[in-house]
Order: sequence, then C-alpha cells, then structure tokens
Amino acid sequence: MLTRKSLSMVAGAAIFAAHCPSAFAAPTHCHPYGASGYCQYDGKVSRVYINAYQQVILYFDSTFNTADATAVGIAGVSINNAAVFNTATNPEFAKALFAAMLTAQARGATVSVQMSSSSSGYLLMDRIWVNE
Repeated sequence: MLTRKSLSMVAGAAIFAAHCPSAFAAPTHCHPYGASGYCQYDGKVSRVYINAYQQVILYFDSTFNTADATAVGIAGVSINNAAVFNTATNPEFAKALFAAMLTAQARGATVSVQMSSSSSGYLLMDRIWVNE
C-alpha cells in the first residue's frame, strides 16, 4: 500500500531524475541557455590527464561538431574531442574535478560534464556529475 510519505518520495525521485543529467552515454551536445549556451558530455572517463601546463584534459568517447558550440554562443572551439580546465583558475575546483574523474574511471561510472565557454580551442569544463 502506498502511503502519502511513499508517494511523496516517489514523486521527489521522479522530479530529481527529470532534472539530473543522464546516466547514459551520449554524443557531446550543445544547447542554448539564457543569453548564451552550454555543451555537455555524457559518457565514460576513458582518458583524463593533468599536465605541467596546469591543464586537466578530458577526452570524449567520440568527436562532436564544433559548429554546434558556436551556434549556442561558445566561440573559439576548434578541438572536437576533448575539454579542458585550467588549474590556475581555481585550484580547489581543479583538484575536485580531477578526483571526481578518477573516481568515475575507477568505478566504471559515467560522468556528465558541462562546458559554457572555451579556452585555447577547447571547451572549458565548469561542472561535473558522477552518475551510476
């Protein structure tokens, strides 16, 4: 028998699921949002690294059309298979971002990464979700 509390929990879970990034792999996709837009990668972390140039770089499962980023207001994207974060910009976020990616890679989990600007030809990562 469903009680009010269980119905409320089911409804809450449905609302949460509807507003969270997908846990399924999908090609990198771009969407308008407000005055600009964002692109999102949903997939596995097969390759991620940090280098001496203070960059965390995530490589996507597949390439995407850089014109899609331009169409939503993200100019300057020329690299179609990766995203970057410059660690000098926000060292604490960079540590958390890299740790989340390594955790997802170790678990075999998918991530959803959003990018709303560019840097040195790359989409610039600004948030991450680690999915089941």
